[in-house]
Amino acid sequence: MKIRQLPFLAALSWPMAALATDVTDVPEGLYFHHHDWIVACDNTLTCRAAGSAGNSDSTLSVLLTRAGGPNQSIIGQISLKPFDSQPQPEGPLSLRVQQRDLGVLATVKETGIHLLSLKQTAALLSALVRGGDIAVADTAGHAWPLSDKGAAAVLLKLDEYQGRLGTPGAVMRKGTKAESSVPAGLPTPLVRRAPTLAAALDDSALEMLAASPTLRAALRAPGNEPACEGLLKADPDLPISNSPLTIQRLDAKHLLVSVPCWRAAHNSGDGYWVIHEQPPYRPIRVTGDAYLYEDGQILAALRGLGPIDCISEHRWTWNGAEFVLTSAVVGVMCRHVLDGAWQLPTRISEVR
Repeated sequence: MKIRQLPFLAALSWPMAALATDVTDVPEGLYFHHHDWIVACDNTLTCRAAGSAGNSDSTLSVLLTRAGGPNQSIIGQISLKPFDSQPQPEGPLSLRVQQRDLGVLATVKETGIHLLSLKQTAALLSALVRGGDIAVADTAGHAWPLSDKGAAAVLLKLDEYQGRLGTPGAVMRKGTKAESSVPAGLPTPLVRRAPTLAAALDDSALEMLAASPTLRAALRAPGNEPACEGLLKADPDLPISNSPLTIQRLDAKHLLVSVPCWRAAHNSGDGYWVIHEQPPYRPIRVTGDAYLYEDGQILAALRGLGPIDCISEHRWTWNGAEFVLTSAVVGVMCRHVLDGAWQLPTRISEVR
């Protein structure tokens, strides 16, 4: 059986370029994971770096968000949501950096999430790249350390992606290059969602097409790789080989074909293609990792194994000519507990 990658690895292979939106020259996005830190940058040049305590005994995590463009501040947030079996915070939480108490953390509406002041964020950043020794403490003396392992590499990637290297605003490799040289942030791409036809209860033409060997051969043709197990000839060692095709109408010109492509212990993926109703079918592969099509949108998700579930999700939207990748959200690190407080998009869109 085919073994699937965990989300933090699989995210590196998702197609991010050449997307049909109202914004041209959209960047591919960035995902980089090093030790206890992750950075994900989306197509607007906004970057989010997340770090953890570095072990499964603590749910402490931090999120650092910076929009693209010159003179943008870094917004810091901290999450602490211990499991029931772990010590619970007592009283207000404070940030401690290299033995200095930097004051109480501001709370937000969501339980367990705290907002850092600009001063606290600056001190945190300095410690992350110069010596570490960062913790969150409560009034009863409990302390939750934050790992700095991997932070410097992640913050360097963030600076590099946003074009900040050599400027005063860089976290790493500061310099005298004008802040105005930093590329401006990009607008959120607009994708117009096209109407689709409702599924018919009885469509004999589609039933006949689903049984067509010619269509199945077209879906297996070179260019539709990677291979989809459900399209292979029947094989007792491949449980989903020779799976039946499912076909539905998108509009008067386009059909959507799907078939199971792979199955694993905790994940599965179906393949989706857009085709013409008559040969040559000209199949266009959307993905081989989906779990759902509904109302003009295809969703794919991968669940990672770890102390908690962590999901990476991708969404494609039908614009009348093709399915456009409109959302890509990377799950949290699975081998340590970034407790699900943060989402790390590498692709965002406004869908209308």
